[in-house]
Amino acid sequence: MNLYEELRKKDSFSSVEKDVADYIVENGESILDMPIQQLAANTFTSTTTIIRLCKKLGFKGFREFKIRYSKDLLSYMNRDTHVDVNSPFSEGDSAASIAQKIALLTKDTIASTQATLDMDILHQVVQQLLKARNILAIGVSDSFVRIIDFQNKMLKINMFVKISYLQPDQAYLCTHATSEDVALLISYSGRTAEVINEARILKQGCVKTIAITSNAASPLAQLCDTLIMLPNEEDIQIATYSFSSQLAIEYVLNVIYSCIYKSNYEKNKEHLYHSRQKYLHL
Repeated sequence: MNLYEELRKKDSFSSVEKDVADYIVENGESILDMPIQQLAANTFTSTTTIIRLCKKLGFKGFREFKIRYSKDLLSYMNRDTHVDVNSPFSEGDSAASIAQKIALLTKDTIASTQATLDMDILHQVVQQLLKARNILAIGVSDSFVRIIDFQNKMLKINMFVKISYLQPDQAYLCTHATSEDVALLISYSGRTAEVINEARILKQGCVKTIAITSNAASPLAQLCDTLIMLPNEEDIQIATYSFSSQLAIEYVLNVIYSCIYKSNYEKNKEHLYHSRQKYLHL
Protein backbone atom coordinates (compact mmCIF):
# COMPACT_ATOMS: atom_id res chain seq x y z
CA MET A 1 0.00 0.00 0.00
CA ASN A 2 1.11 3.57 -0.67
CA LEU A 3 2.65 4.91 2.56
CA TYR A 4 0.66 8.16 2.41
CA GLU A 5 -2.59 6.17 2.22
CA GLU A 6 -1.42 3.81 4.96
CA LEU A 7 -0.93 6.79 7.26
CA ARG A 8 -4.42 8.05 6.43
CA LYS A 9 -6.00 4.69 7.25
CA LYS A 10 -4.10 4.39 10.57
CA ASP A 11 -4.66 0.64 10.83
CA SER A 12 -3.29 -0.87 14.08
CA PHE A 13 -1.94 2.48 15.32
CA SER A 14 -2.15 3.47 18.97
CA SER A 15 -3.99 6.71 19.82
CA VAL A 16 -0.69 8.60 20.11
CA GLU A 17 0.60 7.14 16.83
CA LYS A 18 -2.67 8.20 15.15
CA ASP A 19 -1.99 11.78 16.22
CA VAL A 20 1.46 11.64 14.62
CA ALA A 21 0.05 10.05 11.44
CA ASP A 22 -2.65 12.76 11.21
CA TYR A 23 -0.05 15.50 11.58
CA ILE A 24 2.18 13.99 8.86
CA VAL A 25 -0.75 13.65 6.43
CA GLU A 26 -2.00 17.19 7.12
CA ASN A 27 1.44 18.76 6.64
CA GLY A 28 2.51 16.88 3.51
CA GLU A 29 5.86 17.96 2.05
CA SER A 30 6.86 20.11 5.05
CA ILE A 31 7.59 16.90 6.97
CA LEU A 32 10.50 16.15 4.63
CA ASP A 33 12.62 19.01 5.98
CA MET A 34 11.57 18.49 9.59
CA PRO A 35 13.97 16.88 12.09
CA ILE A 36 12.49 14.18 14.30
CA GLN A 37 12.80 16.40 17.40
CA GLN A 38 10.64 19.09 15.80
CA LEU A 39 8.02 16.56 14.69
CA ALA A 40 7.90 15.21 18.26
CA ALA A 41 7.45 18.73 19.66
CA ASN A 42 4.76 19.66 17.09
CA THR A 43 2.76 16.51 17.86
CA PHE A 44 3.28 16.68 21.65
CA THR A 45 4.84 13.21 21.57
CA SER A 46 8.41 11.90 21.80
CA THR A 47 11.10 10.78 19.38
CA THR A 48 10.61 7.27 20.78
CA THR A 49 6.95 7.32 19.68
CA ILE A 50 7.89 8.44 16.18
CA ILE A 51 10.60 5.79 15.83
CA ARG A 52 8.14 3.16 17.07
CA LEU A 53 5.63 4.26 14.41
CA CYS A 54 8.34 4.13 11.71
CA LYS A 55 9.27 0.58 12.73
CA LYS A 56 5.61 -0.46 12.76
CA LEU A 57 5.48 0.71 9.14
CA GLY A 58 8.53 -1.40 8.27
CA PHE A 59 11.36 1.17 8.49
CA LYS A 60 14.52 1.22 10.57
CA GLY A 61 14.07 4.84 11.55
CA PHE A 62 12.72 8.29 10.70
CA ARG A 63 15.31 8.99 7.97
CA GLU A 64 14.39 5.84 6.03
CA PHE A 65 10.70 6.63 6.57
CA LYS A 66 11.10 10.11 5.05
CA ILE A 67 12.81 8.77 1.91
CA ARG A 68 9.90 6.45 1.21
CA TYR A 69 7.29 9.03 2.30
CA SER A 70 8.72 11.52 -0.21
CA LYS A 71 8.30 9.08 -3.11
CA ASP A 72 4.85 7.83 -2.07
CA LEU A 73 3.52 11.35 -1.45
CA LEU A 74 4.65 12.39 -4.94
CA SER A 75 3.11 9.23 -6.38
CA TYR A 76 -0.19 9.95 -4.62
CA MET A 77 -0.30 13.60 -5.69
CA ASN A 78 0.46 12.71 -9.33
CA ARG A 79 -2.76 10.75 -9.68
CA ASP A 80 -5.53 12.35 -11.72
CA THR A 81 -8.12 10.42 -9.74
CA HIS A 82 -8.09 8.07 -6.81
CA VAL A 83 -9.47 4.81 -8.15
CA ASP A 84 -9.18 2.09 -5.51
CA VAL A 85 -6.31 -0.10 -6.75
CA ASN A 86 -7.67 -3.08 -4.82
CA SER A 87 -11.30 -2.76 -6.01
CA PRO A 88 -11.30 -0.54 -9.10
CA PHE A 89 -14.88 -1.51 -10.03
CA SER A 90 -18.00 -2.73 -8.27
CA GLU A 91 -20.80 -5.18 -9.00
CA GLY A 92 -23.17 -2.43 -10.10
CA ASP A 93 -20.80 -0.72 -12.56
CA SER A 94 -21.73 -0.58 -16.23
CA ALA A 95 -19.31 -1.73 -18.92
CA ALA A 96 -18.62 1.93 -19.77
CA SER A 97 -17.88 2.74 -16.13
CA ILE A 98 -15.51 -0.22 -15.81
CA ALA A 99 -13.73 0.78 -19.02
CA GLN A 100 -13.21 4.31 -17.65
CA LYS A 101 -12.02 3.12 -14.24
CA ILE A 102 -9.51 0.64 -15.68
CA ALA A 103 -8.21 3.36 -18.01
CA LEU A 104 -7.77 5.73 -15.06
CA LEU A 105 -6.14 3.02 -12.95
CA THR A 106 -3.70 2.30 -15.78
CA LYS A 107 -2.83 5.98 -16.16
CA ASP A 108 -2.43 6.48 -12.41
CA THR A 109 -0.25 3.38 -12.03
CA ILE A 110 2.11 4.41 -14.83
CA ALA A 111 2.40 7.94 -13.39
CA SER A 112 3.08 6.58 -9.89
CA THR A 113 5.68 4.13 -11.15
CA GLN A 114 7.44 6.77 -13.22
CA ALA A 115 7.59 9.06 -10.17
CA THR A 116 9.06 6.23 -8.07
CA LEU A 117 11.79 5.29 -10.57
CA ASP A 118 15.31 6.32 -9.58
CA MET A 119 17.12 7.34 -12.80
CA ASP A 120 20.59 6.62 -11.38
CA ILE A 121 19.50 3.10 -10.43
CA LEU A 122 17.88 2.61 -13.84
CA HIS A 123 21.11 3.63 -15.61
CA GLN A 124 23.10 1.28 -13.37
CA VAL A 125 20.76 -1.63 -14.12
CA VAL A 126 20.87 -1.07 -17.89
CA GLN A 127 24.69 -1.00 -17.85
CA GLN A 128 24.83 -4.21 -15.81
CA LEU A 129 22.52 -6.01 -18.23
CA LEU A 130 24.48 -4.79 -21.26
CA LYS A 131 27.74 -6.10 -19.79
CA ALA A 132 26.37 -9.41 -18.47
CA ARG A 133 27.57 -12.67 -19.95
CA ASN A 134 24.09 -14.09 -19.32
CA ILE A 135 20.84 -12.47 -18.17
CA LEU A 136 18.52 -14.55 -16.00
CA ALA A 137 14.96 -13.63 -15.08
CA ILE A 138 13.13 -15.13 -12.11
CA GLY A 139 9.45 -14.79 -11.17
CA VAL A 140 6.27 -16.77 -10.64
CA SER A 141 2.63 -16.60 -11.66
CA ASP A 142 1.57 -13.25 -13.20
CA SER A 143 5.06 -11.80 -12.86
CA PHE A 144 6.41 -14.70 -14.91
CA VAL A 145 4.04 -13.71 -17.74
CA ARG A 146 5.64 -10.25 -17.70
CA ILE A 147 9.07 -11.93 -17.85
CA ILE A 148 8.08 -13.92 -20.96
CA ASP A 149 7.06 -10.69 -22.68
CA PHE A 150 10.39 -9.08 -21.70
CA GLN A 151 12.30 -12.10 -22.99
CA ASN A 152 10.42 -11.89 -26.30
CA LYS A 153 11.23 -8.20 -26.76
CA MET A 154 14.91 -8.73 -25.93
CA LEU A 155 15.14 -11.69 -28.33
CA LYS A 156 14.11 -9.44 -31.23
CA ILE A 157 17.18 -7.25 -30.67
CA ASN A 158 19.42 -10.31 -30.39
CA MET A 159 19.71 -10.34 -26.61
CA PHE A 160 18.87 -13.53 -24.76
CA VAL A 161 17.21 -13.81 -21.36
CA LYS A 162 17.39 -17.20 -19.67
CA ILE A 163 14.17 -18.35 -18.03
CA SER A 164 12.62 -21.66 -17.03
CA TYR A 165 9.01 -22.37 -17.97
CA LEU A 166 8.95 -25.01 -15.25
CA GLN A 167 9.06 -22.76 -12.23
CA PRO A 168 10.44 -25.40 -9.82
CA ASP A 169 13.42 -25.66 -12.19
CA GLN A 170 14.31 -21.99 -11.85
CA ALA A 171 16.68 -23.08 -9.10
CA TYR A 172 18.81 -24.90 -11.69
CA LEU A 173 19.26 -21.68 -13.67
CA CYS A 174 20.49 -19.99 -10.53
CA THR A 175 22.77 -22.85 -9.49
CA HIS A 176 24.70 -22.67 -12.76
CA ALA A 177 24.97 -18.86 -12.89
CA THR A 178 28.33 -17.18 -12.30
CA SER A 179 29.65 -13.83 -11.11
CA GLU A 180 29.71 -12.70 -14.77
CA ASP A 181 25.92 -13.06 -15.00
CA VAL A 182 23.10 -10.78 -13.87
CA ALA A 183 19.72 -11.93 -12.56
CA LEU A 184 16.44 -10.02 -12.53
CA LEU A 185 14.15 -11.17 -9.72
CA ILE A 186 10.56 -9.96 -9.69
CA SER A 187 8.19 -10.08 -6.75
CA TYR A 188 5.80 -7.24 -5.95
CA SER A 189 5.59 -8.21 -2.28
CA GLY A 190 9.22 -9.26 -2.03
CA ARG A 191 8.02 -12.26 -0.05
CA THR A 192 7.41 -14.88 -2.78
CA ALA A 193 8.97 -18.06 -1.38
CA GLU A 194 10.29 -19.42 -4.69
CA VAL A 195 11.89 -16.10 -5.67
CA ILE A 196 13.51 -15.70 -2.23
CA ASN A 197 14.92 -19.23 -2.52
CA GLU A 198 16.46 -18.39 -5.91
CA ALA A 199 17.85 -15.13 -4.51
CA ARG A 200 19.66 -17.08 -1.77
CA ILE A 201 21.20 -19.45 -4.34
CA LEU A 202 22.35 -16.50 -6.46
CA LYS A 203 23.85 -14.74 -3.46
CA GLN A 204 25.83 -17.85 -2.57
CA GLY A 205 27.16 -17.93 -6.14
CA CYS A 206 28.15 -14.23 -6.04
CA VAL A 207 25.80 -13.48 -8.95
CA LYS A 208 24.78 -9.83 -9.37
CA THR A 209 21.08 -9.50 -8.57
CA ILE A 210 18.45 -6.88 -9.35
CA ALA A 211 15.12 -7.00 -7.52
CA ILE A 212 11.97 -5.39 -8.89
CA THR A 213 9.71 -5.04 -5.84
CA SER A 214 7.50 -2.65 -3.90
CA ASN A 215 8.88 -3.55 -0.47
CA ALA A 216 12.35 -2.27 0.45
CA ALA A 217 12.15 -4.05 3.81
CA SER A 218 11.27 -7.44 2.33
CA PRO A 219 13.46 -10.57 2.42
CA LEU A 220 14.02 -10.31 -1.35
CA ALA A 221 15.18 -6.70 -1.10
CA GLN A 222 17.62 -7.61 1.67
CA LEU A 223 19.14 -10.39 -0.44
CA CYS A 224 19.61 -8.43 -3.69
CA ASP A 225 22.35 -6.00 -4.72
CA THR A 226 20.19 -3.45 -6.54
CA LEU A 227 16.54 -2.46 -6.06
CA ILE A 228 14.13 -1.05 -8.59
CA MET A 229 11.25 0.15 -6.46
CA LEU A 230 7.58 -0.04 -7.46
CA PRO A 231 4.78 2.00 -5.86
CA ASN A 232 3.56 0.11 -2.80
CA GLU A 233 -0.15 0.71 -3.38
CA GLU A 234 -1.80 -2.66 -3.86
CA ASP A 235 -2.76 -5.12 -1.14
CA ILE A 236 -2.36 -8.48 -2.87
CA GLN A 237 -4.41 -10.19 -0.14
CA ILE A 238 -7.64 -8.34 -1.01
CA ALA A 239 -7.14 -7.03 -4.57
CA THR A 240 -9.81 -7.98 -7.13
CA TYR A 241 -6.91 -8.77 -9.45
CA SER A 242 -3.32 -7.56 -9.47
CA PHE A 243 -4.01 -4.92 -12.14
CA SER A 244 -1.86 -2.16 -10.65
CA SER A 245 1.12 -4.26 -9.59
CA GLN A 246 1.36 -6.04 -12.94
CA LEU A 247 1.00 -2.77 -14.86
CA ALA A 248 3.86 -1.36 -12.79
CA ILE A 249 6.09 -4.38 -13.42
CA GLU A 250 5.35 -4.35 -17.16
CA TYR A 251 6.08 -0.63 -17.36
CA VAL A 252 9.46 -1.00 -15.61
CA LEU A 253 10.47 -3.90 -17.87
CA ASN A 254 9.43 -1.90 -20.94
CA VAL A 255 11.55 1.03 -19.77
CA ILE A 256 14.56 -1.25 -19.22
CA TYR A 257 14.09 -2.81 -22.68
CA SER A 258 13.77 0.62 -24.31
CA CYS A 259 16.93 1.90 -22.63
CA ILE A 260 18.83 -1.19 -23.80
CA TYR A 261 17.43 -0.71 -27.33
CA LYS A 262 18.49 2.94 -27.28
CA SER A 263 22.05 2.06 -26.18
CA ASN A 264 22.75 0.78 -29.71
CA TYR A 265 19.80 2.32 -31.49
CA GLU A 266 20.69 1.96 -35.19
CA LYS A 267 22.03 -1.58 -34.86
CA ASN A 268 18.99 -2.72 -32.87
CA LYS A 269 16.60 -0.98 -35.26
CA GLU A 270 18.22 -2.73 -38.22
CA HIS A 271 18.24 -6.09 -36.47
CA LEU A 272 14.57 -5.77 -35.57
CA TYR A 273 13.70 -4.76 -39.16
CA HIS A 274 15.51 -7.75 -40.72
CA SER A 275 14.00 -10.13 -38.17
CA ARG A 276 10.51 -8.96 -39.11
CA GLN A 277 11.24 -9.23 -42.84
CA LYS A 278 12.44 -12.83 -42.46
CA TYR A 279 9.35 -13.66 -40.42
CA LEU A 280 6.99 -12.11 -42.99
CA HIS A 281 8.54 -14.11 -45.83
CA LEU A 282 8.40 -17.50 -44.14
